[in-house]
Amino acid sequence: MSTREKPEMCEYCQRFDLLNMINDAILLVDAKTDAVIFMNHKALHMYRYGIQEVVGLSIMDLSHESRETVREKVEMVIEQEKRGYVFSANHVKGDGTLFKVEISARYLVMHGKPVIAALVRDAAIEDKMRQEVEVAGKIQRLLLPSDLETELFSLKTVYQPLHGLSGDLYDIQYDNNNQTLYGIILDVMGHGITATSQGGILRYLFRQAIEKHIAIGDKLAWINNEVMPFFSCGGFAAALLFAFNFKNKTMTYSSAGVSHFIRLSTKGARVIKSPGLFLGINENEAYDEGVLTFHAGDSFFFLTDGLFEMLAQPIARSHTFATMYELCKSLSTNKAIKDDASGVGIVIR
Repeated sequence: MSTREKPEMCEYCQRFDLLNMINDAILLVDAKTDAVIFMNHKALHMYRYGIQEVVGLSIMDLSHESRETVREKVEMVIEQEKRGYVFSANHVKGDGTLFKVEISARYLVMHGKPVIAALVRDAAIEDKMRQEVEVAGKIQRLLLPSDLETELFSLKTVYQPLHGLSGDLYDIQYDNNNQTLYGIILDVMGHGITATSQGGILRYLFRQAIEKHIAIGDKLAWINNEVMPFFSCGGFAAALLFAFNFKNKTMTYSSAGVSHFIRLSTKGARVIKSPGLFLGINENEAYDEGVLTFHAGDSFFFLTDGLFEMLAQPIARSHTFATMYELCKSLSTNKAIKDDASGVGIVIR
C-alpha cells in the first residue's frame, strides 16, 4: 500500500519503499489487531494482491489455519522477541491458491505500535531448491576419483562437504607408461553452485595441463591464466598440484594457496610448507615448485584447510598411513568442523 495511506505512522516509519528493494516477501502486521500494515512488492506478487487490495487486509485473510493457531504463533513471536521465531504455515493467495510457507518473524515496537515483521518464503520453492542441491551434491561426489591400488602405491580419499555442495575438489590421473601419478587438490571459495561450477572448470583444466610437456609450476600457472575469466566477478581458489615419478622416486609439487601437506616417513611426521598465491587473482602469476625424493613406506597427505586445521599440532610422530587416514576420516565428520573437508592420502609401496 502507499505510505500516504498511513498518516498515523511517522515519517521514519513511512519509508517502506526501502523494503521493496529486498528480494524476499516482507509483511508488517499489527501485533494487536492482526491487520496487515504493509506488504512489499515481492509479497504482493507472491500473494497475488494488488496494492489497493491490502487496505483492510488481515493476517487471517492470508492464513489457511484457525484463528487460535494464528494467535498462538503471534504470541510465540512476541515471546521470542530478541531471537525471532521461525515456523511453517499454510497460507492462501488472493486467487484462492493454497501454499505452504516458511516464516521468519520478529516482534518490534515502532513508535509505540507493536508490529510483527515477517519474512515469508514459498516452502515449495525452497524444497525444490534443496532437492536440486542434493542431486547436484550426489553428482559431484560420483564424479570424484575412487580409491586406487597399484603395485607402486595405494591412494585413499576423504570427502565431506559442510553442506550439500562442496567447494573442495580433488582429481588424480595415473600415467602408467611413464609411471607418473598426477594429482590436484582444490579449495574454491564458497560452498554453493558457483563454487561447484568453478571447481569443475579447474578439474577440466587440470586434465588438460597434465598433457602439456612443461614443468609442474608452469602447469599451475597455465591453469591460473585459463581460469581467470571464471573468477572475474570475484572469488578465488586454493590449489596444490603434485606429480609422483616412480621411475626416479621424486615428487614435484607447486602450490597456489594450499600452503602445506604432510609427509610420513621413518623420520616421523613432517608438515611441508609450500607458499603460493591463490588461483584467479593475478594473471600471469608465476608459481614455484619443490622437489623431494621418496622411498617405499613413505606416505603423503594433501588436505584442504577445513581438514588440516582440525589436526592437532604438532602431528604425532607415531602416525602410520592407516592411523592418519582414519584420523582424517573421523575429523571430517566431527561436529566441530566449520568447512568442507577433503583430502588425498598416498602411501608408497
